[in-house]
Amino acid sequence: MFEIHRKHIDPDVFVIEPAGRITMGRACQEIEWVVDELVRGNIRKLIVDLSGVDRVDSTGIGVIVTSSGKIKNAGGEMRICGVKGMVHDMMYTANIHRIIGFHDTVEEAAASFTAPAK
Repeated sequence: MFEIHRKHIDPDVFVIEPAGRITMGRACQEIEWVVDELVRGNIRKLIVDLSGVDRVDSTGIGVIVTSSGKIKNAGGEMRICGVKGMVHDMMYTANIHRIIGFHDTVEEAAASFTAPAK
């Protein structure tokens, strides 16, 4: 079973927490819908917490990259946190960490939005 939890971190950071498998089909569509809704709602700082995800396929990775692009095109930024196990291996093999900032925790990811550029 796949589900997405949402939470807001003051002042302007939004977190989505998918749980289950991000694979071709309904899960990917749901992520796209949520991200589209957030962009329409002027959310510009998004963290995707993958700690509850136990499997991702190439379509799932594509949706995550596309979501990052949508946020960037709207003038925002996206971070990923909580990547572990098979999901970690897939994301790093696909070099996603070179496109989207990876962090261990939601707190680290949120702090990275306000950190000065290096």
